[in-house]
Amino acid sequence: MARERDESKRLGILAEAKRLFAERGFHATSVQDIVKGVDLPVGTVYTYFQNKDDIIRTAIDEGWSQFYDEVERACAAEPSPAGRMALIVDSFLPRLLADVEFISLIMSDGLRYTDINDKLERLGALIGSVVNELARERGMTVSLSPKQAITAIAVFFLGSMDTIRVARMAGLSLGERDVMSFIRLVIEGAFRISLPKVAPAESVPPDAGSGS
Repeated sequence: MARERDESKRLGILAEAKRLFAERGFHATSVQDIVKGVDLPVGTVYTYFQNKDDIIRTAIDEGWSQFYDEVERACAAEPSPAGRMALIVDSFLPRLLADVEFISLIMSDGLRYTDINDKLERLGALIGSVVNELARERGMTVSLSPKQAITAIAVFFLGSMDTIRVARMAGLSLGERDVMSFIRLVIEGAFRISLPKVAPAESVPPDAGSGS
């Protein structure tokens, strides 16, 4: 008889795995370690995941999808290109950079278990469109091609995550606010504008309150 699937158990396994992978490393963490932290039998894991590789892949893919979907919805609801850029710089990227465990997953073992190129392409297309609209609004000739947008995302986004990761490992007095302040400065200087200030984003599950 198939085991009954319980979403709270699945999410609990993912959360504990994410914590342990970030703290100990993927290879130093066993399935037994994960289930011990959530007080479940080892066999329960295989109701939801094929193996440990599937756990880290799911943790990264679902975390990224939630982040991207929230950015996309927020940008769709903001009519101003400058407002959309401010949302990305002041609200969403700082929240992502503050998630130390997620950064650790992506910037270490997790890169081998997920399609980072697809993720950069999607985010690059979104941010590239905002940059191009902002340039047109300012009467500038800046126009990012898809390749240039991906390059910019790789430099700023992956570079920012690696900076935060190294800063924490080395005990540097450098945080996500410092990194994002620099990126804001670069964007404002490039477009000769002052971006509006935006409050930090709060993570809200896509189906929250839907009853589904």
